[in-house]
Amino acid sequence: MRLLTLSVALVAVAAVLGTVPAAADPPSIPGGIDDAVVIAVVDSGFSPYHLNWRADGMPQHLDADPANDLPLDTSPADWLPGFALTDDVTSMAEMPLTLPDDPDASIAELRATDGASIPVSTAGDVRLRWIPDTKIIGAVDFSGSWFGTNTSHGNGTSSVAAGNIHGTCPECLVVLVRYGSGAQAEAASNWVMNQPWIDVVTNSFGFSTLMRDRIYDGSDTELQRLASERGQTIFFSAGNGQANTFTAPNTTYQSSQEGPDWIITVGATHPDGGNYTGAGKPADMASIGTGYPAGYGGSTVSGSGTFGGTSNATPVSAGTYARALYDLRTAMEGPSRAQDGGVIATGTASCGAAVADCAVGDGALTATELRFGLLHSLERTEEGLVVGLVGGPALPATEETELMAEGHGTLFARLDGDAAWLAEVAAITEPLRGLRAPLARTQAEQDWMVVDSYCRQEVHGAWGGGYYVDGETELPTISGPLTTALQQACPVAFSVLRSLGEESAPSAAEDLLPR
Repeated sequence: MRLLTLSVALVAVAAVLGTVPAAADPPSIPGGIDDAVVIAVVDSGFSPYHLNWRADGMPQHLDADPANDLPLDTSPADWLPGFALTDDVTSMAEMPLTLPDDPDASIAELRATDGASIPVSTAGDVRLRWIPDTKIIGAVDFSGSWFGTNTSHGNGTSSVAAGNIHGTCPECLVVLVRYGSGAQAEAASNWVMNQPWIDVVTNSFGFSTLMRDRIYDGSDTELQRLASERGQTIFFSAGNGQANTFTAPNTTYQSSQEGPDWIITVGATHPDGGNYTGAGKPADMASIGTGYPAGYGGSTVSGSGTFGGTSNATPVSAGTYARALYDLRTAMEGPSRAQDGGVIATGTASCGAAVADCAVGDGALTATELRFGLLHSLERTEEGLVVGLVGGPALPATEETELMAEGHGTLFARLDGDAAWLAEVAAITEPLRGLRAPLARTQAEQDWMVVDSYCRQEVHGAWGGGYYVDGETELPTISGPLTTALQQACPVAFSVLRSLGEESAPSAAEDLLPR
């Protein structure tokens, strides 16, 4: 109390003398901590030794401006705006690893060297750890066995999302979340969704009632919806069809993971542009399902190979969204990092001449604006349908079958080189900044998306962030045959399915193969 009284007195005296300086916020560095973007990858084991994760390999650390370097030798609790721990994970610890510069260093040998000093989570003791000198600001283990190899499924998904070498957002920070069983996956997902400092979540797994049918009702869809409304954007893989063969499709509507309207559901497209007959449908968008460059292969810290399936397409898409968010936060002057009430970036920004009332012009970018910015930047391919994983001539396709398979369109990302990938990112951000007009969308696409949104809400509940808003949006009266059939079938079919679901709870037959 005496110290407080003395402080107040000194401030009063200084104010009278006119010597109290105005409080000054530290300068906001474009691309620095105030603009940081965090991606969470919920998956199987990871290989944290890979060069994809080194702090000194991030673009911010490689450019000529040391001011935007992130303090990745320090706990994120000390510097990441908005960081706080909640719910199941309530403690954080440093997890130092041996990180040699030799690109041929063996991951197995490094793991053996560090093994005795690496703690393992046990049941009821889930902890968040950060790895110094890497972009891994969080490593959370809900299964007790966090580490994997380059060929662990989680290494493929995380590397194409946020890896320095292979990621669609190399500027992003990453939280790697390991689970084992279905119950652990739901616990992991729920924890991630409760963290407002995590901007984007990518999930490349799926549970089923019997055998990869993707009929599942075990997720907390209300928590998903609340996280999405707060501003966190969640991506889920659409699946690779029955028996994971890309031949006979699985439905996405009947899954509480990829079915809700507030989830961005991602399908897969063949590198030549064809849509796999069996990839999960309907999807909101798609990306590459075969032969994508990734940190997935080899046994060294620089090992690489190719990744595929909707397991690849989903983190590629999530990383592209995250990179667009990073670019927009950087373009908005001032501390831009935010996630509250749907707002995900703040700051001063002017609109270009192409769109006078652009998204960033009011000083607040919302998740809804960026989600639609991503979706409306996409173009659908015209290559038809590819049966299974077989190449060759594609079967004919209609606009409606393309809409069902790849939604708004396909991201090719880094498949065709960095210039093409960065052009796709610019196609998202520039309309939101008013620098170019958005792509025109067809009436058939609009009709399909309204009906698709309506159907998803019939199954999983209403929300105001989709194409269909209950009580406001009119369903189309004249549209294509598939759109019309879907519109007519949804209320009846899903009412029956809901009643059946109440009688039998699905099991969690997990899907962790490259998809």
